[in-house]
Amino acid sequence: MFISPSTQSKSTWALTVILGIAPTAFFGWKMLPLSSGLNFWVLMFAIFLLSCAVGFVATPYKYILTGAHLVVKRYWRDISIPLSDIKVIRLITDDEKKTIWRSFGYAGPFGYFGIFSSSKLSKLHVCARRYTNLTLVTTESKNYLFAPDDTQLIEAVMQQTGNATANADSPAIEARSSKKWLKFFAVAFFAVAMVVTPFLLVFLAYKEPKLAVDSNAFKMRGIYGVNIPFSEIVEADTIAWREMPTISIRTNGISLFSVHRGNFRTTTGEKIRLSVNSGISPIIRIVDRQGNAYYINRKTAEETRKTFGELRDKNEE
Repeated sequence: MFISPSTQSKSTWALTVILGIAPTAFFGWKMLPLSSGLNFWVLMFAIFLLSCAVGFVATPYKYILTGAHLVVKRYWRDISIPLSDIKVIRLITDDEKKTIWRSFGYAGPFGYFGIFSSSKLSKLHVCARRYTNLTLVTTESKNYLFAPDDTQLIEAVMQQTGNATANADSPAIEARSSKKWLKFFAVAFFAVAMVVTPFLLVFLAYKEPKLAVDSNAFKMRGIYGVNIPFSEIVEADTIAWREMPTISIRTNGISLFSVHRGNFRTTTGEKIRLSVNSGISPIIRIVDRQGNAYYINRKTAEETRKTFGELRDKNEE
């Protein structure tokens, strides 16, 4: 039996922060309309913790060579490869390493796992906690990429099987052509999502929400909609734009040009809900029994007054 530990390197942590967390936080804070105040940083921290948890359970903590299998030990589920299936085991070259890219997988603080691709090594099933000592293991059906701390694992495998070779000229198996479209689909999907999502958020934020006053409630349909039963309304009036409370922070909302929607906090600490177009009077102010305050107007004063008239008439019935 031969055992090699598998530890993450400092470079995996550094790359995650430099290339992943820091740019995402910066551009999200400065550019994305949904990134707002404290909630954004809480979300970022939660995503980072989830990434760490996934990486911790899915990447290997050691490799074990038994009499019949090469076992990749993980907290989630082990990978066991019969030695009789191994055709090639060798360190990959620096040139081969440069051609590897992620098709559908994880790259984070605890390492790498998932489906990766390479123009020289074809499709790769990666399970490693470091980007050094990358070891190609080829079977009849798959190419694996591991990263043991101790590269003597390669010699130990070769000693126990007469089939494996460490010849650098030995190619990896070609990926099945029927599945090659998957990597292109994944790349195309994420590329389109990254381009379309900001425009979609802008569209949803700028679109005027629909207001409805029915027999039971005042409703606003949209990205930050509300449904306030008349039985819950304790105050409903109109104010001028200059009478709006001063906003301290946007806690979970959107501010885009003159449009402000979502949850905000005033300089006095009051939590309020806005769906307003700045600079336009009047503004409908509604307070419910729980003390929640809503400020709502339309793009024209006439529309706002009409909506308030309907609200007042129904609320007084």
